[in-house]
Amino acid sequence: MNKTASSAKGKKARKPVRRAKQWGAQVLPMAGKLALILVAIVAMGLMFSALQAVGSDWLRILLSLLIASGMLLLCYSEGLTRGVRDADASRFYVHLEKEGQQPTAQDDRACYHPLKGICAALVVFIVPLALAVYLAVTAQPYTYTLQDLPVWLTDSYGTRSDVMGPLGAYAVTVGMTATDWVRLFVRLTELIFVNLFSDPQTMVQTIDRLSPLFVFSYPLMYAIGYLCGPAQSAKRQAQYRRAKKVAVRKAQKSTLASELLGNTQQVHYGHKPDSEKPKKKELI
Repeated sequence: MNKTASSAKGKKARKPVRRAKQWGAQVLPMAGKLALILVAIVAMGLMFSALQAVGSDWLRILLSLLIASGMLLLCYSEGLTRGVRDADASRFYVHLEKEGQQPTAQDDRACYHPLKGICAALVVFIVPLALAVYLAVTAQPYTYTLQDLPVWLTDSYGTRSDVMGPLGAYAVTVGMTATDWVRLFVRLTELIFVNLFSDPQTMVQTIDRLSPLFVFSYPLMYAIGYLCGPAQSAKRQAQYRRAKKVAVRKAQKSTLASELLGNTQQVHYGHKPDSEKPKKKELI
């Protein structure tokens, strides 16, 4: 017990990171960078939508997982970078107070706050996430849609009512409904996940029900990265302090060696300089 208590006392208690009091003004700039990442996600989804033509299911799934993992890692990295920056700003704020200086309101806004990262993620993804939830609630099984009649049929039998009458249902075009437009918008944000399915058209109900999970993964990874910012910042500060100690020790050893050896031709520890030759004894 005594050993445990002594080891606990030896470890320095980590101080909590100071939280910003007025952080609302920083949400929109953070959301702007996250919106650019969303645009990159949509572009990557459109670029790799051709993976549906890959014959091997295992290869298609593997490539899709790699692309999705890369985009999620990008969201996490952006959140972590911002979290580390805000945690460093909090330490700088505390340093200014210890030095007797008065921090400004801008210094306070730059400090870390958990809600800052969460709100920035929700500003960008709240609309796609709400629409994805709507699709999941109203998901319907796939039904066959009538296709257009072939040209050879309409050219040959277009004037015959006995042939075209029964086929009249095929000539009726169905416009896009509000649900179809919502599905189109949500699909743009989750195209990197759609390639995981072998036939997205017939599996539309399954994809609609999983859409909230797909869309929610982006803000979740960003928020996790931001919340890990203080820990990463503390780790970097510890590495910097260790590196500084090592540099100081090396400098001290170098100084001690230069003091012992010196740059002159003085003799140290009984050693003679190479230039000094032993004197010959004179014979009497």
